[in-house]
Amino acid sequence: MGAIPPNITVLVVDDDEDTCQLLRIMLEETGANVVTANSAEAALALYRLHPPDIIVSDMRLGSSDGYAFITAIREYNKEYRGFTPAIALTGFRYPGDEDRAIRAGFNAYLHKPFTAEDLIPTITRLLREQRDDVA
Repeated sequence: MGAIPPNITVLVVDDDEDTCQLLRIMLEETGANVVTANSAEAALALYRLHPPDIIVSDMRLGSSDGYAFITAIREYNKEYRGFTPAIALTGFRYPGDEDRAIRAGFNAYLHKPFTAEDLIPTITRLLREQRDDVA
């Protein structure tokens, strides 16, 4: 499965506290620093204070959704000339959702239930691609 590179901060956004805790444990076991938020609003506030290296976000976020969240993140990225890779996580499969998520600004799309073998290599790949794009 591998480990996440050292000193990487992952922002986990999910309105389900159990999923946040599962992701925290899974990611911390690989060496990541994990920050969690239970809403898009809370995640945006955390993001603005301390931008993470990567985001893992549920697509259904109570009063908001992952599409509005990633749109706000990408606007912030433009303003500050940065880029934060993001993974969409969903428990609902609808035709066209994956394409819509990628067009909205996510870099990868994973379905629940997920495993560490699905998530960790995806995080590692996106971080590597970002590093290679910057270099």
